[in-house]
Amino acid sequence: MADGPGRQPVVSDRPPVPADATGGLGNGGAKSRRRSPRMAGHCGRGAAGRRAGRPGAMTQSPDPLVALTALAARATALLSKQLWQQGDYRQAATTLDQAIALAPDAGGWQIRRSILIPPVPASSAEIDETREDCRTRLLRLVGDGPPPVSDPVADIDWTSYLLSYHGLHQNGAMNRLFHRVCAMASPGLDWQAPHCAACRKPGRTRVGFISWYFNDHTIRRLFGGLIERVDPDGLDVRVFGIEGNDAFLRDGMLYGKRAVPLPADLHRAREAIAAEELDLLVYLDLGMDPFTLFLAHARLAPVQAVLWGHPDTTGIPAIDVFLSCDAMEPEDADEHYDERLVRLPGPGCWYVRPVDGPRPGAAEFGLPEQAVLYLCPQTPQKFHPDFDPVIRQILTTVGGAHLVLTAGWSVPLMERVKARITAPAPDLADRIHILPAMDRDRFMGLMRLCDVMLDPLHYSGGNSSLEALAFGMPIVTWPGRFMRARHTFGFYRLMGLSDCVARDPDNYVEIAVALGRDPAARAALRDKIRTRSACLFEDDLVVRAFEAFAAAAVGKAAGQR
Repeated sequence: MADGPGRQPVVSDRPPVPADATGGLGNGGAKSRRRSPRMAGHCGRGAAGRRAGRPGAMTQSPDPLVALTALAARATALLSKQLWQQGDYRQAATTLDQAIALAPDAGGWQIRRSILIPPVPASSAEIDETREDCRTRLLRLVGDGPPPVSDPVADIDWTSYLLSYHGLHQNGAMNRLFHRVCAMASPGLDWQAPHCAACRKPGRTRVGFISWYFNDHTIRRLFGGLIERVDPDGLDVRVFGIEGNDAFLRDGMLYGKRAVPLPADLHRAREAIAAEELDLLVYLDLGMDPFTLFLAHARLAPVQAVLWGHPDTTGIPAIDVFLSCDAMEPEDADEHYDERLVRLPGPGCWYVRPVDGPRPGAAEFGLPEQAVLYLCPQTPQKFHPDFDPVIRQILTTVGGAHLVLTAGWSVPLMERVKARITAPAPDLADRIHILPAMDRDRFMGLMRLCDVMLDPLHYSGGNSSLEALAFGMPIVTWPGRFMRARHTFGFYRLMGLSDCVARDPDNYVEIAVALGRDPAARAALRDKIRTRSACLFEDDLVVRAFEAFAAAAVGKAAGQR
């Protein structure tokens, strides 16, 4: 959930690092790819030409015109990325089309273009339009066959994760199409480790956990406790991170388990994992980063699962199980996943309760002292256009109320969100504040300062909701159709509270307005939330459930080999 569910870029992430200007979409190392989790699939290392006919190879041509054309293609593709990062989707698409025209055999760019989606859509109509455009382009690539791609991480350097923010059901089909095209372009993606077809060796169940985000990140906070508390007598655990992550450079251990740094190279990384002869490989998240996403095409363990770090079906045939949170899932949840759905109890993670502290003054954040402060600390892509009228109605009804947004690294994108919200009501602009990146302690202070949190429509907060509920902050939420829109609802469900759970968007406004107008009711609710939220933190039930799943799944797989 990166905050999938949540808002991590506010705390520790850095702006996307553009590709090397001389190498265009150059082959940067692991350190060059530390960036926002939710934009990760769009801001990676980039393509380095390694075969004849591609822009990189063209630069080696003795023909100056060919070399110049290759350089122009790289520069144009890089400009497309930078335009996209600023939120200018239309110009980014046009510019990428120009790069492809200069290098028509650059298959990675064609695939990237087929899944190019606005980071901040202008309207619901634009969402529908771009999704249909993506579907058409993907189908065309399936029919015609994409140009070959030797290194999908570097050459495609994109993922389809933004589909998850649209509140629509067709994500599984779109993800399947995307990964089918990628597999066609890179036939070796579905490589299988030799031990997967052999009889299982005796001994403890060998389990691996893998993520790009074992630094100071939401993914680590959500699932690190589960990894740490897994019983070593029953499971032989190793943790796979990518070289360049400082957490792996200390003493070879993480969460008390053996840490295995993986080279930032797809082929060498899967060989390193295969050498461990795992029974079960668990991805903490899939979709937020191209490296782990394309790694997941390979069969590296007889059983492969993904946790709900990015809460949507993957569309990858090699992923067998989706480990979700039962309290968040609707009754028809099995229909929403290509993978077999396994529902974990409790909050679906083992989370350390944040330590409460004094309430800071509003002036410390440049906010008005006496105003009612609504907080929505989410990444820009979580602000669906359907959420805009809800925000406007709340601010219009509660006179003098202010809305606080946290931009993190993506100030230009959050400015676009604000402009879209205020376009029909420009008088609200002075009451919507965009705060820059801040460290976690300061962010915790902001949580304690604000009065009410607003949960976005169609994609709920997760990590941020756990933090807010620990401090007793009321969060207004409307549970949507899919798990990714039901994180906060799931937490309330475990707490036995429904005071802030809306029936529909109109009721959402009613609840938010009532809380903003009644300080006494707000204070009483804070006390209730602070007490009841204890059930969300440091609960070993989810650890025991994971251990039981691992034993059953590995045992079943071993019986079928």
